[in-house]
Amino acid sequence: MKKYLSGFARVSFIITVVSAIIYAMARACANVADFLNGTLSVAIRFILSSLSYPLPFSVFELFVVLSPVILILTVVILVRRASDRVGMIKSVFSLLAVIALVFTSYIFTLGIGYHTTSISEKTGIEDDADIAAEELYFTVSEVISELNTHASLISLTGTETVMPYSVDEMSARLIEAYDVMNAKYSLLTNYTSRVKPVYFSTVMSDLGISGIYSFFTGEANVNVEYPDYCLPYTAAHELAHQRGIARENEANFVAFLVCISSDDVYIRYSGYLNMYEYLASALYSTDQDLYRDTVKTLSPIAIADMRAASEVYDKHKDSPLGKINDKLNDTYLKANGTDGVISYGYVVRLAVGYYQKLNED
Repeated sequence: MKKYLSGFARVSFIITVVSAIIYAMARACANVADFLNGTLSVAIRFILSSLSYPLPFSVFELFVVLSPVILILTVVILVRRASDRVGMIKSVFSLLAVIALVFTSYIFTLGIGYHTTSISEKTGIEDDADIAAEELYFTVSEVISELNTHASLISLTGTETVMPYSVDEMSARLIEAYDVMNAKYSLLTNYTSRVKPVYFSTVMSDLGISGIYSFFTGEANVNVEYPDYCLPYTAAHELAHQRGIARENEANFVAFLVCISSDDVYIRYSGYLNMYEYLASALYSTDQDLYRDTVKTLSPIAIADMRAASEVYDKHKDSPLGKINDKLNDTYLKANGTDGVISYGYVVRLAVGYYQKLNED
């Protein structure tokens, strides 16, 4: 067997086996997961992010675009070595070694994060599954009050608002906001990184994806086809994944906390409007009369932005890619111990708990 395994393959397989054992320990004990996610995992995520940081484009997107070429080259190499049995088997093992390292990077960048202590426990924000319609209405009203205040400081450009700075400047402001948020809750280790706009954002829209964290390149990628108000919140969400908040519902809530911790009006506006959309959907399902009461008080600017987002969604909603992605995403989330795609709505409970705690203080 040794003649079939290169030194790289041997080291890779050993690392993967050790990583799998560590992962099993993290799945079994939240305290172990917390420790690893806040130490070793931070170092790995930082290294990967730092390697891709200098590049203004998404390495992940480039890899996806070139993946057919990479696949063809891999097949060609294997076919050319078909006559050399030892060489071919060695190449196959080397390929498996690369895949094993990618799996190892997943374990430490995201996998362990799915098994850490909940955000509710870390922040002291109550997670009550039994939310009365009046409690939800109160939370929506509080968010609308803040949303309208910020909307009054923003102007429409055409049919929607426009973010008054570049994606790189937005990244810098969000990193600062993470420091402010973390000073209050101590949820994670922050570091300098940048959000990468995706060139082929139309394909992301077809897939129904507003952003994606690439665990093996360490990049937070955002879809720039959606209206600008979506960008800061989506970027904050992907940066949360980059900092070890793996669960989607928790990344959604952390993104809200980060946005409203910013000293920038547009970023705060983005946080409140995105949170309103989660809460309004829940209130509509609970009590349509109360929902209609809140809509009457909503800023016309916020309504215009949501209408612009709906137009993008409607343009892509029938894409078969979106249906396939929903199924794959649901399977992925369930495999990592969450409730599937429905877990995205779970952020409402944390928001209600946040405003109840804020009101008590």
